Amino acid sequence: MILSYRDLFQESKRRIRIKAEITTEHSVSSYGQPLIVLPDGGPIDLLSWVSLDYRVVRANKKESEELARLGLLE
Repeated sequence: MILSYRDLFQESKRRIRIKAEITTEHSVSSYGQPLIVLPDGGPIDLLSWVSLDYRVVRANKKESEELARLGLLE
């Protein structure tokens, strides 16, 4: 999937795009809870999602279902 966010340390209002995946196969995932993992292997936590104003730019059907399960898409 493709996400976008705003870098807090840049004066520019331009959004930055990044590839990510949603998975339950990560050591931080518990009880089958999906989480979003960045290319460096680190998960995005709620604080980062909100403070960096992450948004979903593009997601396939399966990813969209998991994002809805997390409450990030309707």
